[in-house]
Amino acid sequence: MLDVWTGLPELPSGPAVFAGDDACLTVGLLVSLRAVRDGRTLVVVDGANAFDPFLVADLARRAGLQPQALLDRIRLSRVFTCHQLEALVRGRLLAAASRWRAAAVYFSGLLDPLLDEDVPAGEARRIFRLIPPALRRLQAPDRIVVVACPPPHSVPGREEFFPALCRAAGWVFTVTRLPGQASGPGPVRIVRATPHPAAWTWEPRIGLIAPRRWW
Repeated sequence: MLDVWTGLPELPSGPAVFAGDDACLTVGLLVSLRAVRDGRTLVVVDGANAFDPFLVADLARRAGLQPQALLDRIRLSRVFTCHQLEALVRGRLLAAASRWRAAAVYFSGLLDPLLDEDVPAGEARRIFRLIPPALRRLQAPDRIVVVACPPPHSVPGREEFFPALCRAAGWVFTVTRLPGQASGPGPVRIVRATPHPAAWTWEPRIGLIAPRRWW
């Protein structure tokens, strides 16, 4: 087991929401990757445009794997608009998760396409109503569903999205970076609000905690 997992919460089920600062994107990815074993895959829906193949390659090297071997287990769909997200959650994603034997489905910035102020609030609300039942359909005894929600969590007319997403989740975590040394990242505090309050301090063994945004 990689030492990078030490201090990260175990997820026996889901769906799980990780929010807080941008570090929640990295924590959500790592929690999802931990489920990938025995030839299974990780399906990533990247609404934050923050999936980092260089981080995955570094994790593979730490595990003694060829980076391509781990990257080949990841199926990535970048989502740039709310209507692309709608097309996925209406059924295409569930079929893909089954076909690729996904051990985890990870949504990086699930709400980001819906918080675009160029999208009418009514249209965003219509699409959001599809998301909680879609997350429940994706969840399975041998598959976890992980959602990362970096800030901002809401914009005018869409304030209910993030609270409703948390109510639909079985697990809700807040991620906060703590002050570190000049030579490297500081620890990360992970607080679980639901279903039972708990807290962890994660000492990262990787260099990139706040992920890059690819734009």
